Amino acid sequence: MNFKHLLIALTVIALLGLSACGVDTEPYPDEEGVTVTLAEFEKIQNGMTQAEVEAIIGGACTMNSEVGEKGTAIYTVSYGCNGKGTLGANALFMYQGGKLMTKSQAGLK
Repeated sequence: MNFKHLLIALTVIALLGLSACGVDTEPYPDEEGVTVTLAEFEKIQNGMTQAEVEAIIGGACTMNSEVGEKGTAIYTVSYGCNGKGTLGANALFMYQGGKLMTKSQAGLK
């Protein structure tokens, strides 16, 4: 076995070891265990409050960003949620002035 083959074999072994160690596949840290499904996502409509969205999905998600002063009409906050579906499934919700302005999802089932 030459050096190139040895290097490839060691790389494969290292990658297999990392996958066995439980590398986190969820994009958002979430202490509440909220996982959004496609059916829940489809019930959510622009104009809903954060409380209305959280009632549908079963809790709060992880805050990604916020801009502006809380309580004002231009205060904008974005939340990311882990999703049920393909590897890395997630949903994003952006609120402005306390109302849902945009939503997006990837890989939800």
